[in-house]
Amino acid sequence: MSFIAEITLENYRSFRRAHCRLAPFTLIVGANNAGKSNLLRAVRDVGVSDAYPGSLNSARHQCSGKEDVKIVLRGGDGGELAVNEHHDGGGGRSGALNRLAKNPGAGVPVIYRLDPAVIGGAEKRTKQPFIAPNGEGVSAVLDKLNAGHQPVRKRYSDIIAALCRCVPEIEHVSFFDVDEDKRAIQVEQAGLSQPCPLSEVSDGTRLILAILTLVNMENPPPVLLLEDIDRGLHPRLYEQLVEFLRGIAKHGHTQILATTHDPYLIDEFRETPEAVVIVEKKDGASTLANLDEHLSRLRTHGADLDMPLGQLWFSGMVGGVPGARLPEILKVAEE
Repeated sequence: MSFIAEITLENYRSFRRAHCRLAPFTLIVGANNAGKSNLLRAVRDVGVSDAYPGSLNSARHQCSGKEDVKIVLRGGDGGELAVNEHHDGGGGRSGALNRLAKNPGAGVPVIYRLDPAVIGGAEKRTKQPFIAPNGEGVSAVLDKLNAGHQPVRKRYSDIIAALCRCVPEIEHVSFFDVDEDKRAIQVEQAGLSQPCPLSEVSDGTRLILAILTLVNMENPPPVLLLEDIDRGLHPRLYEQLVEFLRGIAKHGHTQILATTHDPYLIDEFRETPEAVVIVEKKDGASTLANLDEHLSRLRTHGADLDMPLGQLWFSGMVGGVPGARLPEILKVAEE
């Protein structure tokens, strides 16, 4: 897979004109209402536009009048794919994301806002299970992987092994029949004599299982879009989760774009600040910048950056938090 290396947005939703680089695993940070979700929507809407030309007309920035909506994706191999929506409903390049991912069978990317309450519950067996945006379907997908031939079953084994590394109390995962049509997930935990339904374990454990399943499906999406990836997770799990997802993205299974508000999760990107995108709202329009660009500018102006990456972000020094303004910070650093 040739991942999306750059994205440019013009007159799209909250963006007038913005550009940033994307990594195989990109973390997106910013204040509430800054435009983080709109960046995820842009990638999703490229896929929607492939199927429904003219669909981006409704996503035009409210101050852009009849100016064209434009989304440009540039691949890691230098290839460029663009989606242009004109006011007459024309434009677009068919199959942009799927061709970029070299996966003709890939579907439209989905924005996942995972709800622990629905993950791992009783679900019917089906020939073509899928995971819904809220996380429903995890049980059915895992059940099919577990029942598949060896290469497919290995995906199941990898998921369970990764879950057990993240949550050492879990020793085994299996299924049980709820009725003649439905099966649910159960786990065996250290110190307990009987397995318990997954619905009785923590929200964070269920979220981890859902994320691991999403990136290990038989036909994973070319780009996985995750809202609030840290929701319900203990910060000590971030290192293992980030390491696992980086491995998935690095080996070309799927690109991952995830939003967060957690400085501890940002700390896991201390060696790759270019993989963190900061979204800010300025004069009614959202802007994009890679964290390494802000760090470089601050160093040039002599700012003290001797603190954890997440603390730098939380302090407002690199922007992307409520009330932060990088130009004002640079002015103070100059003085």
